[in-house]
Amino acid sequence: MRIVKKILILLGWLCLVGAIGFTIYFAYSQKLAVRCQSVVVNINPNSPRFLNEDEIAAMIEKSGEPIIGHQLSAIDINKLEAKLTALNTLKNVEIFRKVDAKGFSFKGKLVISVDERTPVIRIKNSTDDYYMDAEGVKIPVSQSYVERILIATGTIPDEIIKRSLLKMADFVNKDEFWRAQIEQVFVQANGELLLLPQVGDYLIEFGTPDNYDLKLRNLKAVYQQGFKNLGWNKYKAISVKYRNQVVCTKK
Repeated sequence: MRIVKKILILLGWLCLVGAIGFTIYFAYSQKLAVRCQSVVVNINPNSPRFLNEDEIAAMIEKSGEPIIGHQLSAIDINKLEAKLTALNTLKNVEIFRKVDAKGFSFKGKLVISVDERTPVIRIKNSTDDYYMDAEGVKIPVSQSYVERILIATGTIPDEIIKRSLLKMADFVNKDEFWRAQIEQVFVQANGELLLLPQVGDYLIEFGTPDNYDLKLRNLKAVYQQGFKNLGWNKYKAISVKYRNQVVCTKK
């Protein structure tokens, strides 16, 4: 009797282990076969909004890669990431698969996490209209989003933009005082800048963008000391193009 009892106990354990193993295998096979039912896009909340979640999701669904209704595990994530990264508007693209389980029911989705590039200057003239970020990457303009930053017009070869002009624009955008003062910069054929202020009817002869921080420091002193007593409208031009000099020309 003891032997029979031991055999029955052993058989019981074997059946239990087999049942557990079958359940695990069934769940695994079901999860492996789950199909993608949706695309979810998460944009960094600190990013601009040149593209919204629906637009990015639509790009993925129209990418030519099998996604919705196809086996989740078979989706080529690397290829999709490469296609989104190729868009100059986006960076830090990450895509991963996610399976939500409820009992033995599984739902698959593709989750996309992205940052949108932050522009520091807008280039706008008769032939071009685009933004650039601090790395010098061109960002297409959007009809649904306008970034309130420094606008550059005139003759603008890329090599000038990617050097001091970009750094200067980034400096202006991050400085509360200058962001409120300077609206536009005109690049002349010789590479020198004319700044158009938001307040006052005068021009600022800035010279080249080199040493922009020193020139802006000197100009700020004029704003805070000279204009405080004499006002904005007594001058037609202010020049900071010469080293350690600020020359004001009266109307």
